[in-house]
Amino acid sequence: METTTLIIRILLGLILVIFPINALFLKKFSPKMPVKAQLVMDTFRDTGYLLYLIQWTELVIGISLLTGFFVPLSLIILLPISINILLFHIYLAPPVVGPGLIIFAMNIFLMISYSASYANLFQI
Repeated sequence: METTTLIIRILLGLILVIFPINALFLKKFSPKMPVKAQLVMDTFRDTGYLLYLIQWTELVIGISLLTGFFVPLSLIILLPISINILLFHIYLAPPVVGPGLIIFAMNIFLMISYSASYANLFQI
C-alpha cells in the first residue's frame, strides 16, 4: 500500500506542477473547451487574480507532494480545488470529465492513506 500511495502522490504532484507551469509561464497547451467552460475560464482570468491564485496554489501543492513535505496539509488545501475541478468538468465540460475525476479520486485516496494525520482534527 505504501508503494501505491507513493506512486499516486508523485503522479498527482506531477499533474499539479506541469499544468500550472504551462498555464502560468509556457502557455504551450491550451485545451479546447465548450463555450460555457471557456466563458468561465476567461472570467477567472479577467479578474486578474483568481485563476492565478488557483494555479499558484496548485503549483505549491504539487511541489509539496513531490518533495513529501506537509503532504497532509497540502491534501486538505487541495480538496476544495479538486472538488471544484470535478464539478467544473461535470457541469461545464462533460465530454472531458476524466481529468477532474482522476484528480479528485487521487486526492481522496491520498487523504485516506494519510488519515492517521487527520485524527486530531476530529477530536472533541
